[in-house]
Amino acid sequence: MLLALDTSTSFASVALVHDGRTLIELDWEVGRNHSAELLARLDWLLAQRGITPARLDGIAVASGPGSFNGVRVAVAAAKSLAFALGVPLSGHPTLDVIAWGVSHVRGPICALLEAGRGQVYAATYAGPAPSAAGWAPTGAYAIRTPAELAALLRTAICEPVVFCGEWRPETGAALAEALGETARFSPVGGGRRASWLADLALARLARGERDAPEALEPLYLRRPHITSSAKAAPRLAERDGAREGVARPTPEAPGGEGAARAIPS
Repeated sequence: MLLALDTSTSFASVALVHDGRTLIELDWEVGRNHSAELLARLDWLLAQRGITPARLDGIAVASGPGSFNGVRVAVAAAKSLAFALGVPLSGHPTLDVIAWGVSHVRGPICALLEAGRGQVYAATYAGPAPSAAGWAPTGAYAIRTPAELAALLRTAICEPVVFCGEWRPETGAALAEALGETARFSPVGGGRRASWLADLALARLARGERDAPEALEPLYLRRPHITSSAKAAPRLAERDGAREGVARPTPEAPGGEGAARAIPS
């Protein structure tokens, strides 16, 4: 019995899968209430099928990118369940899950999620896929503006591209204008289901692969935007300087705040 969890964005999905068959799936608009709603929905899901957590023999989770809080909530819950129950854990990038939902199409697929600041998370895939085994993007997971993404696709791909995932109307309009008839769009908001995540996880677990709960981390392509308290900052600087005798510079990530960093699942 596999439990699949995905709270990567304002839409969430959880599913129970047994012997490759989806027993029950719940998709809902979670907004920003990931922490408050996920466990309640899990309790409901298990109760509907009269299943106790002890009957679960695997956990799958969408590991991002997406909402920082949303991704963190699902990953933390999945790791806790896998550790407590002693069952295999399989994390999969959210873009992989999105693209798997349209993996039957012939030709290039581009999975998208809004990243804020006028950018999108994106990855490209080659369809159709014969099976979920080995499903992966043809390049790196990236964060780009719609214009940058369109320019890259126009250069690298000379055939129609199917876009899937979640994006704002402005993003879709920019891609359509830049790519013309080579841009094809699946329905917005209809591109992420926990049962798709379960497909990927079952194929991976069948190969004997899994993630250690203590090692699985969210896939963040951008660092969280966290601001310091204006009142606390002087006190912290004074305290650190007094303890070490020198002012400590703030380290910067290679490539700056917007640099993309892919973390393997």
